[in-house]
Amino acid sequence: MIIMSRLVLHDRNQPYEIEVNGEKIYICACGLSGNKPYCDDTHDMIQDEGDGIFFYDEKINRVQMTSFYKKQ
Repeated sequence: MIIMSRLVLHDRNQPYEIEVNGEKIYICACGLSGNKPYCDDTHDMIQDEGDGIFFYDEKINRVQMTSFYKKQ
């Protein structure tokens, strides 16, 4: 079996707010919610990421990724 990783980039670090039948609900946009598709405020921990690339494990431990390629 070949296992390949994939990189998912998210453009938002806050949820989408939508209104359904007069009630506001929040949809996860960071990709880390444990209650998808709904937001569970996990995005609060990624506010300081900046332009880095990070990996999050199943316990939401963050590891910054390092590129071996030079930016030109």
